Amino acid sequence: MVLASQAQHGMWITERVHGTGTAYHMPFALWFDGPLDREAMLAACAAVVARHPVLSCVFEERDGELHLVPAAAKPPVEFLPSVPDPEEFVAREVARPFDLERGPLARFTLAGVPTGRHLLLFVAHHLVFDGMSKDVLVRDLAAAYTGGPLPPLPLPYGGSGEVPAEAAAYWRERWREVPSVVVGGAPRTPRVAGHGETVLFDLTREMAAAAFDGVSRFELFLAAVHALLFRYGNAEVSVAVALSTRTPETRDHIGLFATELPVFSSPEPDLAFRDLALRLRAEMRRLNAFREVPVARAVGGIRPRPALAPASVSFRRRAADQDFPGLRVSAEWKMSNHVVRNALHFQAVDGDDGLRVTLHHSPEIVSREEAGRVAAHLRAVLEAVAADPGVRLAALPLPEAAVVTAPSPVPAEASSRAAADDELVGQVRAIWMEVLRLDDIAPDEDLYDLGGHSLTITQICARIRKRLGVDVPFDVFLDDPTIAGVAAAVGELRP
Repeated sequence: MVLASQAQHGMWITERVHGTGTAYHMPFALWFDGPLDREAMLAACAAVVARHPVLSCVFEERDGELHLVPAAAKPPVEFLPSVPDPEEFVAREVARPFDLERGPLARFTLAGVPTGRHLLLFVAHHLVFDGMSKDVLVRDLAAAYTGGPLPPLPLPYGGSGEVPAEAAAYWRERWREVPSVVVGGAPRTPRVAGHGETVLFDLTREMAAAAFDGVSRFELFLAAVHALLFRYGNAEVSVAVALSTRTPETRDHIGLFATELPVFSSPEPDLAFRDLALRLRAEMRRLNAFREVPVARAVGGIRPRPALAPASVSFRRRAADQDFPGLRVSAEWKMSNHVVRNALHFQAVDGDDGLRVTLHHSPEIVSREEAGRVAAHLRAVLEAVAADPGVRLAALPLPEAAVVTAPSPVPAEASSRAAADDELVGQVRAIWMEVLRLDDIAPDEDLYDLGGHSLTITQICARIRKRLGVDVPFDVFLDDPTIAGVAAAVGELRP
């Protein structure tokens, strides 16, 4: 049993609070053409499971701390002789739920398809898998398929630790709530993880033409997204960026070694694109020093949300293709789980075959037509930068955004809980003061205004469970994050 990482704890609490559906399901598919040795491939899958113990773990909360513990069963490795409709099969497998406390949190399925090909579908929960894990998975599968040794690796997690003072100061200075992003002249506000659709496009040529000295390809792409959102009318741009937290000790491990952190900009209309990119480059250098510290833990007072920012970017350079002797192999690096947490999520995979982008969007927030225009506008930004990296942001050649009426906000439902008695309120209040280390808290004070965060919630729930014998649902801390609200929930749940 080892302590979960800070990133795992944050993702776990988000899943428990929001019920994110398949938002954290990570599918990955390999297609094989040629004489596949089925038994060798199934054995290779089993060897990967044996090498990476995190795939055989589940999550258990004990006394306010989250631990990885062995699951009752290892991830299944199955063979299906024939799958008549591969698309329907993939959709069904991606949608199958994971039980975070019982597991397993990953599964392999090798399937034959009518054309004579074979499909290897791997689906895992993001808690035990990340984007770079795909490269590790393919590398280890190729090695095991050809009979190479795969020695087991240790479980690479440990204590969450205290937040360094420098990280707290960095995020307190920069953090601000930016709940909406303007697209098409209207603010779009993602409130829950919802059904997602995708728009696929290729920026290989545009990225190559727009490159200039002083910034990486990732920094160029991030600057293009910031510039586009500024051009749409967002005076303050907030984009959550997926960052690797891998070290030399964990580079060969499958697991969650990534975090998501917000990158802010407030550019001036006359600012040159080159200067925006250099600003973001400098900011990323500063942010990287604190990338392992979740913002909510460093700042406190941030309510759990499906996403840190209304727009997000993941940009990954994938490894070189692996050789499976006698087989032609193609990988689906950007498979969708059909759920999106942001209004817009740009997923870019940069490989030897070019830079491909998947724009994920919720059609209830951003229509498919609008998402298609966003993709075209991002291409236009890069084309303008290719012509002149010093182009002013206000001069980017985008059509004026049409002004549309934003949907009316849905009114919050009034709580129907009965007030708790004074004794119960006092017991819950004592627990809050212990966890928050405060001498006095009023019954109606908001947990997040007091600096509460995801770890605070689990610690409060653990103490309530131990002393009062009640498991408080995490969504109580969204509906009414006060002592009075939690005490009322405890009163209702008592036998």
